[in-house]
Amino acid sequence: MTPTLQILQVILFTIPTLALVGIGLAILCRTVSIVDHRWFLAVFIPLLLANALSILIDDSQSYNWRVWLILGADVILIAVAIYVARGYQINGLSPETVIQVLTDDLRQQGFIVEVSSTDRRDLWDKTKEASLITAEKSGRLDQFWVTARFNEVLVRTEQRRSSCCLRTSLPALQQVEVPYDFKAHAAGVLYIILALVFAVMTWIYFFEPRFILIE
Repeated sequence: MTPTLQILQVILFTIPTLALVGIGLAILCRTVSIVDHRWFLAVFIPLLLANALSILIDDSQSYNWRVWLILGADVILIAVAIYVARGYQINGLSPETVIQVLTDDLRQQGFIVEVSSTDRRDLWDKTKEASLITAEKSGRLDQFWVTARFNEVLVRTEQRRSSCCLRTSLPALQQVEVPYDFKAHAAGVLYIILALVFAVMTWIYFFEPRFILIE
């Protein structure tokens, strides 16, 4: 492996560590934190690219159907990650507060808003209780799903145009004055710990001397 390619691999392995630290600090340092799910692409995509790069630069690797299958799977996983990374993770507010603030802000923008309770299936085919916010204005219909997970509130949209509508209401959530509750931000510590695990694994893989077994 040439030094340039090795440096590129180190960079690709370092990006997820920095991204996880950034997400963890964003959750911990704000009373109401809003994490865009697209930030998690900085965790998954560099790892998938590093995997593909390790295959392409391996001179001893024969490019048979198995190699192309792995590369194809990486491409599919990247496409799925980009599609799934829609919505926002909110820490510091209850689901009821998030729904109330979003509906009030949308009504101030001239939308006709309705809130209903329903069930929603995730990627793992698990059914969760969810609140559906429907906003209508000038014949345009936008829908936002609000679900709760541990101490986090997830707000997702199905369409890209709805994401733009949701983004205009997010600042209203950060203006809500609530006392800081560490329990609601504990996930930030988990992200930082995971970042440390990634850093240690990267150090061991690239910089620690390899053990050589001599038979």
